[in-house]
Amino acid sequence: MANIDDSKVAVVAGGTGLIGRWLIPLLVSDGYRVKLLTRNQSKVQSSGSNVDVVEWSGKPDERLVSLLENTTAVINLAGYNIATLWTKQNRKKIVESRILPTRALAQAVNSCKNPPKVFVQASAVGIYSYNSSSFLTENSAVGNGFLPALVNDWENEALACANATRVLIIRTGIVLSSNGGFLPKIVRPTRYFVGAMLGDGENVVPWIHISDHVRAIKFLIDNPAASGAFNLTAPATNSYADIARQVAGFYHRPMLLRIPKFLLRLLPGNMANEVLLANQPVQPERLVQLGFKWNFPTLENAIVDLLAK
Repeated sequence: MANIDDSKVAVVAGGTGLIGRWLIPLLVSDGYRVKLLTRNQSKVQSSGSNVDVVEWSGKPDERLVSLLENTTAVINLAGYNIATLWTKQNRKKIVESRILPTRALAQAVNSCKNPPKVFVQASAVGIYSYNSSSFLTENSAVGNGFLPALVNDWENEALACANATRVLIIRTGIVLSSNGGFLPKIVRPTRYFVGAMLGDGENVVPWIHISDHVRAIKFLIDNPAASGAFNLTAPATNSYADIARQVAGFYHRPMLLRIPKFLLRLLPGNMANEVLLANQPVQPERLVQLGFKWNFPTLENAIVDLLAK
């Protein structure tokens, strides 16, 4: 483990989720002291001596300014799970759990005498059209629908402190991990011979290996020339069917079942079209331009690495 550098302090909000569980050890290994802001301290399994856990409601708090003062980075990963039924109540949670913490953190950054050197704001490729026939880059237009509108508003809350610090917007695709998120939802039924294709499975799914995702965040923090929006996806273009077949092939299982699109579209709030059936050929154009190197640039290598563990 690297020696802790007292001048390197990262404040991480929402760090108990999938990305935070990988990112925080990476930061600590690079010498950071981490202040982990969480709504529920009981969710923190093991923080370690170099991680200070601070309970925070996600709303404006007079302690925020002093917590952020003179820090290296503030990283906001807070947000209620998108992959839940889009009922009216859940959509309200999805919106408020993103907008309110981001607004509070940006306001605190603006109030700092010595603000963080960089503010990393979680975002999503959901800002783009959910049914695109052409490649999507960081310069592509905002799409139409619940998710594009939400993500656009979310980003704008973070950009409100762009005059005080360098703001990085990380537009995340599907993060592949063996212990959380999207992949286990395919793995479990497939291993028991009940894996199912969603629709025809031909929709393009922008994905990234969890290791590459947190490495990309660290890469951008360390690059003072990096600011604005970045697509955090692998450079490969793959469909949902590609992912499902790779998993089925790894376990030597058939992929016999299919859930028709019309059934998926019975889910509330247009969730099927904007999430489950979304066709988004997203390209990480700006990461490529900065010279980031993926450890897992192809789907086959990523799936084998994750499932062999």
